[in-house]
Amino acid sequence: MDVLDSSQVSRFYNGKNIFLTGGTGFLGKCFIEKVLRSCPDVGNIYMLCRAKRGKSATERMTAMFSEMLFENLRTENPDSIQKVIPVIGDVLEKNLGLSEEDESLITENVHVMIHSAATIRFDEHIKFSLQLNLGGTVKMVELARRTKNLISFVHVSTAYANCNIADIEEVYYEMGDMYSPLKLLDLCEWMDEDVLASMTETLLKDRPNTYCLTKAITEEYLFKEAKDLPLGVFRPSIIGASWEEPAPGWIDNFNGPSGLFIAVGKGVLRILEGDVNKVADIIPIDYCVNMLISVGWYTSIITKQVDTPLIYHCTSGSKKPYTWLQLGTLMLEFFQSKEPFNEVFRRPDVNFATNKLELEYWKTISHWIPAYIADGLSKVMGKKAIMLRAYDKVHRASKTFTFFTKREWTWTDGNCNMLMSKMSDIDRKVYNFNVHDIIWEDYYPNYFRGTKKYILKEDMSDTKLQEARAQQADGAT
Repeated sequence: MDVLDSSQVSRFYNGKNIFLTGGTGFLGKCFIEKVLRSCPDVGNIYMLCRAKRGKSATERMTAMFSEMLFENLRTENPDSIQKVIPVIGDVLEKNLGLSEEDESLITENVHVMIHSAATIRFDEHIKFSLQLNLGGTVKMVELARRTKNLISFVHVSTAYANCNIADIEEVYYEMGDMYSPLKLLDLCEWMDEDVLASMTETLLKDRPNTYCLTKAITEEYLFKEAKDLPLGVFRPSIIGASWEEPAPGWIDNFNGPSGLFIAVGKGVLRILEGDVNKVADIIPIDYCVNMLISVGWYTSIITKQVDTPLIYHCTSGSKKPYTWLQLGTLMLEFFQSKEPFNEVFRRPDVNFATNKLELEYWKTISHWIPAYIADGLSKVMGKKAIMLRAYDKVHRASKTFTFFTKREWTWTDGNCNMLMSKMSDIDRKVYNFNVHDIIWEDYYPNYFRGTKKYILKEDMSDTKLQEARAQQADGAT
């Protein structure tokens, strides 16, 4: 506790109340866990939450706190969880769906706002993506303007908002009149969904998906309409498993590279379109959270000294590059011989195709033919045929990732470095986001192991590991 008493970042959050959206998402719940653990005197964290899949907002929050992520808190400081207060609402609804009582609670008491809610699906319908990513931010800004004691508002964007540019700076890129944020939201209100969908390609231009597009349009809105707020924009790249906290390799979802690692390790995915020499820009979730907390602190200070809100890149490739070739080599070594999955479809192997003709050839040889054989045998044996359907899903998922495996970007990090320089030695340790400290040859094996342990919840005993290794040694290619 003495260390935290000396932390200026931790002290900043003393008595401060936070309003958080996206609190049940990967980034949001990790943010909650780290704030409660490292800022013991924080005020309340008001978490916007809605009912989902038959569970009330309170039930969803209770289930979240039972997860492994919060194990240390439940053991060491269980009372801190009481500081997280669910606020019933929905970013898609008018005024975030807040009751008059909850709106007053926020506008009278909140000091820091973290807007993390978003749809991260790459193939989301343009209407829903605009309404959630852009529309939700507009409603947050309107609420922020009514919040009397607000000193910091951090919007979580993405480093790929401007992925149509190879060299991306920590600046706002104006998009032009065609992308008027409020006019686009107005279109969503009255235009037929099919007509709006037909405009998607025109709006995308040289961006790959509606996620990147709507994140860029949202930044357009913020820098045109919300510069009066104490605003900071946080741009992380691809968020992966943890480096250290809550445990090395901790991960709880299939998003991003996690699903890819599992598909390769299971021997299902054997061919991808991409360039093995391009850099895989992945950032550990705990580094992302540490920087987000620090941005929340520093925004309250720097906003009084600058005319334009600062943008912070949270990326790894420019500082400590690691290519898809290096990552793939490490992955096969791990899943083929060191720690294979307990059950696999085939022996793991993966290659990158440099063009569509090569890709389709190897998909036929390595994916479709084995899938037809496997499903045929399953039918003969009276079992359910699943592999053809599985490959449909795998191919759709890998296609959305192709844009990122074929290219690489450089991101400037002046604001990131400046933020680090403003932090004390203690804060740089407690809220570490220095990418130079990451050892990829340790990080990725822990990540692979995390997909086995935390996502698939496999038996991690030595006996089971020996069986899996024997299966790999005896298995066919």
